[in-house]
Amino acid sequence: MTRLVWWLRVVGVFYLLQFAVMVFVKVPIRTTGPAGTLELAASGDALARFVVDTWVIFGLEVGAVGVGLLVASRMPHQARALVWTIIAIEVGRGLIADAYSIARGNDVTVPAVWVVLHSIVIVTGLWVLRGSRGATATA
Repeated sequence: MTRLVWWLRVVGVFYLLQFAVMVFVKVPIRTTGPAGTLELAASGDALARFVVDTWVIFGLEVGAVGVGLLVASRMPHQARALVWTIIAIEVGRGLIADAYSIARGNDVTVPAVWVVLHSIVIVTGLWVLRGSRGATATA
């Protein structure tokens, strides 16, 4: 159960870190968005504002998941379904989304880094689920 608790905490903090870089620093827009998007949004361009707002909303969702993981780390005996949910998120909006991005002709550098990160979360999530299979309700 200890591995599960730590996985929930580490991945929760990782998600909160993603939240911060999406919402406050806006790294995804700076690194993969069209040049000048933030400046255009600041000047009132509707399409650029939509892009920024979409990333902020996505960041808020990622932050909410991070908080949920940290809360769940206090009750790991009830968190197995949440780990499966995170694995599904990492496969869907992670690996599949990165493959889609690459297939669309985008630069492979950023998605390749994220493929590694998503894979780490998936593999370690499966590892902790396997280790917690027979665990009791005590943490």
